[in-house]
Amino acid sequence: MLIVIPKGRLLGEIKSLLSSIGINFDDSSRKLILDTSKKDVKVAILRSWDIPKFVNKGIADIGFLGKDVLNEASDSENYYEIMDLKLGLCRLSLASTIDISKIDKPIVATKYPKTSEKYFNEKLKDVEIISLKGAIEIAPILGLSDCIVDLVQTGKTLKENGLKELDVIAQITSRVIVNKSSFKKNADFYKKIFKSLEDSIE
Repeated sequence: MLIVIPKGRLLGEIKSLLSSIGINFDDSSRKLILDTSKKDVKVAILRSWDIPKFVNKGIADIGFLGKDVLNEASDSENYYEIMDLKLGLCRLSLASTIDISKIDKPIVATKYPKTSEKYFNEKLKDVEIISLKGAIEIAPILGLSDCIVDLVQTGKTLKENGLKELDVIAQITSRVIVNKSSFKKNADFYKKIFKSLEDSIE
């Protein structure tokens, strides 16, 4: 079984969670696929955005990632979203330096074009969306966009860059997904793992 987990801020929390159910690994290695304390379980550490693709294709069996990324995934037909880990709590927010309600067709910079489009469609607001992968906060400062849709934890970065949070679009936490084919082949095994995870976060 291959478990894929994201690089960055969630790595430590997910590593601790896996350790609590007896799956331990050393992430200081330069190896791309890591052995664990369980003989038949391996771990790979990937970019969050790539995790749905690996699980969808059945290359990885289980994936851990934020709901923000899961909402943007285009390949979702071959995995189940199993549970909310309630880790990495943050919010996806609309922010700007100005009042965008006075702009007929504001330009929105974001890493989350699908979620942003859905949000503005529900608001019946016509917008132009620019997809960026880097530091989103700089887009309105340099005049590339009128506003941004991005993850916010404390709001400190927004404040330091003169941005005001206009609306919270969604609360975001980490989720677990499992490849459908893998699950169907050994449902009892996976149910046992997921039950252990649920017990450890209660």
